[in-house]
Amino acid sequence: MFNSFIKIQATVFFLLCILFIPFPFHLTGFQQQLTDAVFGRAILGIDAFFFGRGLADTKVYSDSPSMYVLVFLLFCFSIVISAIVFRTSNGNKTDKRIGAIFRAIIACYLSLMLMKYGLDKIFKTQFYLPEPNTLYTPLGLIDKDLLYWSTMGTSKFYGVVTGMAEVLAAVLLFFRRTRVAGALLAVLIMLQVVAVNFGFDISVKLYSLFLLGLSLYLLAPFGRRIFLFLFGCKAVSIAGEKQGNYFRHPFMYVFSKSLVGGLILVESFLPYVQKNNFNDDKAARPFLHGAYEVKQIVAGSDTLQPHNFPIHRFFIHRNGYLVFQDQQEAMKDYSLTYDTASRILLLTDYQLKKTLVRYDYLPTDSLLILHYPIADKIYRISGRMLNWKKLPLLKK
Repeated sequence: MFNSFIKIQATVFFLLCILFIPFPFHLTGFQQQLTDAVFGRAILGIDAFFFGRGLADTKVYSDSPSMYVLVFLLFCFSIVISAIVFRTSNGNKTDKRIGAIFRAIIACYLSLMLMKYGLDKIFKTQFYLPEPNTLYTPLGLIDKDLLYWSTMGTSKFYGVVTGMAEVLAAVLLFFRRTRVAGALLAVLIMLQVVAVNFGFDISVKLYSLFLLGLSLYLLAPFGRRIFLFLFGCKAVSIAGEKQGNYFRHPFMYVFSKSLVGGLILVESFLPYVQKNNFNDDKAARPFLHGAYEVKQIVAGSDTLQPHNFPIHRFFIHRNGYLVFQDQQEAMKDYSLTYDTASRILLLTDYQLKKTLVRYDYLPTDSLLILHYPIADKIYRISGRMLNWKKLPLLKK
């Protein structure tokens, strides 16, 4: 009886998490609004009561306080709902059919997430090529999460292999005959992902634990047979989930299966098709993107000596940042927008202070000259573009 309640409670909890934990899907974006409408006030109240922080908003994102509070609320609600379901359920065919549908929903959701993350790796949008400012940062000054991400991004082969493993698990999970194999592969994949997220302090710990939980949930009914298969002394059959339609009419089963499979494929491939980007290493970079080594700085009418340069490199980041690196290797970044017609860069710091910087670009000399205003002087900073793609880390 207790095991039956735990099974129901786990099913309800995971379904609630699927519904209310927001994920940036491309086909739909209702989850954040739905979560705010249903749990927004409760998240603010619980956070203020237990932690006394006073959240600025209830936006739920990876490992945020609001996400932890949301998961706690979903767990509490799942206990209440499960108790009601447990008392009213009688284990008839209808209940079993509903349970099978819920397991299929969980399997399809996990299949979708593994497909998306797998394609992200294959097409190099998750483990992307390190930015020039990262490549010129000393190893000891790089945060653990960025270090891991950057290292993985230097290997196309690694991304393809790990991505194909996730895509394979997604395909196996989608079909009931192979769902056990898919769940077993998903558990192995997610164990490694969770270990990486905790080991390198990557801020998707809670969500990766959630996906690991889904994998274990799908594998749990076959746990004893898998254990005997691996460690027992006799042969054990590990068959897939029992066949049979979730719906009474075969057409509805085929239609729903085809519809869900099509939606998974469209959601997974849509961002790459829209951007025509199937290898992020070769995707177009923004104007002036790259690394520049400072060759000369003129402050007003005074030419500074190299050892007096306040900066020795600067970088144009692909996501719209201008980054300065000083002589002690410390970095300072500004949000960057262009006005190419007037040859103006608009820099914005973290205090929202804006600075207009005029620039000249000499492509024949690979020279970018910034006219940076400081107090009553204009600093003329001349930087020559570095061939960062020839660094040892990026060589085969």
